[in-house]
Amino acid sequence: MLKQVLFACFSLLLMSMQYGFAASEPVLKVVTGDINFPYNFVKDQRVQGLSVDVAEELAARLGMQLEIEVLPWTRALHSAQTQASVMIFTVAKTPAREKNYYWIGPITHSEEWLYKLKRRTDIKVRSLEDVRQYLVGDEANNASIPVFARLGIKVDTAPSMQSNCRKFKMGRVDLIPFDPDGVENFANGCELSMAEIEKTVQVPRDTALYFAFGKSTPPDFIRRVEAAFASMVKDKSLHRISKTWKADADKK
Repeated sequence: MLKQVLFACFSLLLMSMQYGFAASEPVLKVVTGDINFPYNFVKDQRVQGLSVDVAEELAARLGMQLEIEVLPWTRALHSAQTQASVMIFTVAKTPAREKNYYWIGPITHSEEWLYKLKRRTDIKVRSLEDVRQYLVGDEANNASIPVFARLGIKVDTAPSMQSNCRKFKMGRVDLIPFDPDGVENFANGCELSMAEIEKTVQVPRDTALYFAFGKSTPPDFIRRVEAAFASMVKDKSLHRISKTWKADADKK
């Protein structure tokens, strides 16, 4: 009987140790927005996309599990900036952001173009100068907003791309910016077909996209992340992942 009790106690101790190790397994926490095709987006109740696949490979090389939280974009930027070791994707580097984060990448490159509804025959855009006549709808804190301000283009911001698209469909904004690689999925998600929208002019901004960490993140950890990412570039894992999402990955 004593042996049975001791064995049971030993088994419980072993299980608690195993559970403790599992519970303390390191986690790479990520914050991101809800719609940024094909880089990060929610489908079938999970976050998917090029950046998700890159982050999963990066976490594996760091010996960590990936944990992703979807937030409004402004909150995601603030969370990554103010919390140590919290990564954000997919983010463009701007002068205003640059000093607030450590930058990992570029992960990929993304063009941004302005789109209009084809039925809006009153909107005629052949150059960026023409855009000044119209109202652009954009997500709050998007990297294109400072570009529009510099060009004298009026912008109406929304908390998410979904609400931005609703305003676009209702004619409350005239043009919206999006990446051609993901615009079809975006349009379908807000019940528009590609036949209903039209690409006009490109937004002149840096096309590089990154992962980023706030400056309170320990430098030793940043060096580990940089080394893991460099190994992905060196063995072409980054390129392999990009090719599954972007047809023109070889040109980037």
